[in-house]
Amino acid sequence: MLKKLLLLLLALSVSELSKAQENEVNTTVKDSVLIPKKENHWKISGDHSLTINQNSFSNWIAGGTNSFGGAARINYSFDYKNGKHISKNKITVGYGQINNKGDKMKKTDDILLLESMYGYSISKNWYASVAMSMKTQMFNGYDYSAHPDYTSKDRISSFMSPGYLTLGVGFEYKPEGKFQFSVLPLTSKNTFVLDEKLQKKGNYGLRHDGDYMFMELGAMVTAKYKTEVVKNITWDNSLSLFSNYLRHAERVDITFGSVIDMKVNNHISTKLTFDLIYDHDQIRKTQTRQTFGVGVSYKFKTNE
Repeated sequence: MLKKLLLLLLALSVSELSKAQENEVNTTVKDSVLIPKKENHWKISGDHSLTINQNSFSNWIAGGTNSFGGAARINYSFDYKNGKHISKNKITVGYGQINNKGDKMKKTDDILLLESMYGYSISKNWYASVAMSMKTQMFNGYDYSAHPDYTSKDRISSFMSPGYLTLGVGFEYKPEGKFQFSVLPLTSKNTFVLDEKLQKKGNYGLRHDGDYMFMELGAMVTAKYKTEVVKNITWDNSLSLFSNYLRHAERVDITFGSVIDMKVNNHISTKLTFDLIYDHDQIRKTQTRQTFGVGVSYKFKTNE
């Protein structure tokens, strides 16, 4: 009888202990606080590319010139979105050259470009915006056909000569897709020539000898479209039109760029680029540039 009583008391004690532990666990769960994950409003991406070109001949009856060249370019994008506010920022740096045996080095690419835009949503896909861009080359440029044995005194361009600073206010249409469009009815386009040797009347729109800046006030329209033509082949296009209110509004400045990127694998791709510029104040002819190359690239982007 005593043994049965002791066993009953032991069973009751274990039962109460189990209930107490269960209540403690439940209380702990109920009292816990879930901390929400902090939202990241920034999206950062980058693209690094390197292209090498080389030709070598020895006793080649058809003839040819030994040459070696290369080009490197980096693109970084810093995009921000929070509620009705968006900001897009981009930096592009590129340089390329080719060396033919017996000739001096020639540039094939030279660019420093900074772009920035802030927008405030006013309706679906439309933003009131302010946009800025600065573009120049980093090193001296030459007319190689006119001066094959060029020296520094033969330069026709240098850092910030010319340099372009554009600031515009207007609207941007940015839907969720491949196309975006902006219209900036109030745009200041400033051309700088800081190299005193190049500060001559007519150079890059300068009105008098010794001028270091030429300012235009007008309207700018920009359209961009990027699509995947077929798998692993993308086509990226951009078009910019500018009309000067102050002088010859009918002479529209045109800047067009097109890049076809044919991806071989994650790090090797073939790129075909085409650029076209028409600016009556710079040169009364259409400027074009086309490049084709195979190289290595590395791309990255942060998680959204």
